[in-house]
Amino acid sequence: MSTSSPTSPPYPPTGRPTRWHVVVPVKDTSHGKSRLARAVGSDRPDLSAAIATDTLSAAVQAVAPGRLVLVSSDEGLSTAWRARGVHVVPDPGTGLNDAICAGMRAAGPGVPVAALLGDLPALDRDSLRLALEAAGQHPESFVPDADGTGTVLRCGRDFTPRFGAGSASRHEADGAVRLELPLPRLRTDVDDARSLSDARRLGLGPATRAVLQHRASGWIRSMQATVHRFDPETHTGSVLRDDGVELAFEASAFESSGLRLLRLGQRLTVEVVDDLVVALHIVGVGPGQAIR
Repeated sequence: MSTSSPTSPPYPPTGRPTRWHVVVPVKDTSHGKSRLARAVGSDRPDLSAAIATDTLSAAVQAVAPGRLVLVSSDEGLSTAWRARGVHVVPDPGTGLNDAICAGMRAAGPGVPVAALLGDLPALDRDSLRLALEAAGQHPESFVPDADGTGTVLRCGRDFTPRFGAGSASRHEADGAVRLELPLPRLRTDVDDARSLSDARRLGLGPATRAVLQHRASGWIRSMQATVHRFDPETHTGSVLRDDGVELAFEASAFESSGLRLLRLGQRLTVEVVDDLVVALHIVGVGPGQAIR
């Protein structure tokens, strides 16, 4: 496999033990992932819990239970992870940054802390270990999200977390070093249909994958549509449903399709989540089947 594959780290981990305590804030899953509500409906709590479970599973493999702090008021998650030796702290309920601060206090003053988002269903152990090793070269650092504007990981001692929209610039202004690491599994946080599709292409953890396999048939819709617009330079465009409604697709949907070009008027089978086209297929050729 090429070392540039998006589904694996770009180089092997050194195996050195990490000194970081990882703090993961997770909102009560009955309220989490609100931006996915329209797409997944009543499956949202199950999906939210699965995403958190896969994130925590990767983190506990990377640093061991005794160095993982879960900040949550979700009873199910708290009970399950406390039983595995993870330090569980109640969520103060006053926002993401306050939750991270509560986890940092639990880890102890002056302790090296890595604050990790809890919505990274494609995260794997090696990606997190590599990021923590890179962070260890700097007193203060952060890893931006895939768009480069948000933050998925903030590392340092006794820092002020500034997560939220546009957090990358705020963390950088505080003096944290921006780590542009080629680790898409770490940098793909999920809060809407597009990012869920991106994580799905990278490879989901087992809990999230199970929800998609067993519950997603009601909200990942497959239908035929006609190519309406296509930009060969950006690989973006749109299709028309048979009722005339236009649905957009982004470059990631085209680039994972196996197609080299689209022509206007071409008939396709598309997968749609929340009115966003997340996959394109030639009519009669399904996911994972070779185009002949």
